[in-house]
Amino acid sequence: MMRILSRIIGSILCFIGIIGMLTPIPFGIIFFVIGLMFLIPSTPSAANGVRWARSKVGFFDRSMSMMTRRLPVPYSRILRQTEID
Repeated sequence: MMRILSRIIGSILCFIGIIGMLTPIPFGIIFFVIGLMFLIPSTPSAANGVRWARSKVGFFDRSMSMMTRRLPVPYSRILRQTEID
């Protein structure tokens, strides 16, 4: 039940984040990263997708690295799972 709820909340936050990135003030990246923090532990394909996106899109990798450095340890640990070597 928690895994399904985590996927639903993560998907909604990612959707809001994508919409928010299109606005002049890009607060969407914050919602997108929070949504990913819900999706990465509960969905292995989400973690693989984030790794793929980080390897292909430099802006996304830099944004994720910046957020990883600024987040507290429990949250940054989740995002570190998707770092590329």
